[in-house]
Amino acid sequence: MNTNVRKKAAPVGRKTNKPVSFKETLASFRDSLHTKNGKTFVFVLQIALSFVTLFYLKGVIKMAYYSTFYRLDIPEENRGKFCFLVSMVCLFFGTVMLFTRKQIVTRVVIMLAMPFYLPIVLFNYQYLSLIIPLVCMVGLTFIFSGTGEAPKTILGASFLMMYILGTFAYLTAQSILKPATQEVVVERKVSPGECYRYSVVQVLDQADGKTYVSIEPNTKDISYDHLKWYAKGFSKAVYLERPLDSFHIEWSTQTRAEITRELITNNPSTTFVLNADQMRLLGLDTGYSEEFTIGSLSRSQRHKLGYGSIEDPIDSRFAKLFRVTLKKPDFTVTLTFDEMVKIGLSPTYEQRLSRMTDDNLALLGVPEVNEVLRVNGKIVFRQYVAVLERFFADSTRSMTAFLEPNTLPEVQPEGLDLEEIRRKRKEAQDARTATGTSASTVTTETTTETTATAAE
Repeated sequence: MNTNVRKKAAPVGRKTNKPVSFKETLASFRDSLHTKNGKTFVFVLQIALSFVTLFYLKGVIKMAYYSTFYRLDIPEENRGKFCFLVSMVCLFFGTVMLFTRKQIVTRVVIMLAMPFYLPIVLFNYQYLSLIIPLVCMVGLTFIFSGTGEAPKTILGASFLMMYILGTFAYLTAQSILKPATQEVVVERKVSPGECYRYSVVQVLDQADGKTYVSIEPNTKDISYDHLKWYAKGFSKAVYLERPLDSFHIEWSTQTRAEITRELITNNPSTTFVLNADQMRLLGLDTGYSEEFTIGSLSRSQRHKLGYGSIEDPIDSRFAKLFRVTLKKPDFTVTLTFDEMVKIGLSPTYEQRLSRMTDDNLALLGVPEVNEVLRVNGKIVFRQYVAVLERFFADSTRSMTAFLEPNTLPEVQPEGLDLEEIRRKRKEAQDARTATGTSASTVTTETTTETTATAAE
């Protein structure tokens, strides 16, 4: 029996599919980038990513501000995580900057950020977990930026000189303003309501020394997961005693009504000066007006009102340019509340406490329950008064806050050994007195001998 066997011919022109390796894919992608469309894609991507560096500039400026007016604290247990996070942020933005280094936005960001590194490094040099990653990224991005070599050299020398002079000026100011006294922090704690923190400090000076208590707000700090920025420039001394003596700190609470009653009882004419915002809250801005002479106003304030002073040579010469009417300096204008605020004046109003209701006080921000501080039985601080008089308002913040130390001195509960200090001072004084007496005796004997010799 014949069996016909049919064989299928292999298809002509077909090849067996082979898996593509990663190297081949990478080479293909690299080749595609060298095409015209690929180069266009890379250029557009660089332009888009260069705008991401603006967020980095914003972060650097923000950190520079924090470093100047806040005290950085990174707990020991969080420094490893913080260093990792900072390194990742620096790695990300550093990569973006190097990739887009030839774009104008990136080049401008790199140069604009350079001055703001000074306060960050100067005030936080003790935290290497922040400084080392930041300095490495700054150095690489500046060296490999797309700015020309000549401008880069000039700007680099300028920034380096600025860093040196800034550091020298800061250290010099600190050495000059540092008091020539010995200070010991005896106690540093937070009030029971956690609204304030206080410090008890003993100061040893040329006299018998003094003890003072300072208060600052505990609500203006900035907290993050791994660190905290403590506000500086708000500390106010509320108690001072001379000479050095024992002290007793006591916090208590009083209601708003109790403090109002107590203040009015002690002084029925108790008055608080309200600022513009407080006046608005109480409706005191309605119908408020005040008279001013144009001579008492600044040039810009006069010009906003459409007036110029005859005695001001600039006003007289450029009156038409400024579009102002020349008047004598004693020319009087009556300004409403809104007009005063518009030209930059700060209206105030003296309001008696007896004329303010409890609702008015609540509207001004005085809490129902207030913290009160007593030192040796004497009331030295009331939260009630601090709110009304804006003790810790941003406008009252000291602009020299950056001169405050960035590391708090350690608390020494035992304080100064007063008896030992007084004993040493007495011994030194007795020694000086004895030395002076001996010198006087020697001088007297010498004079007597001279006189006797002359007589002979």
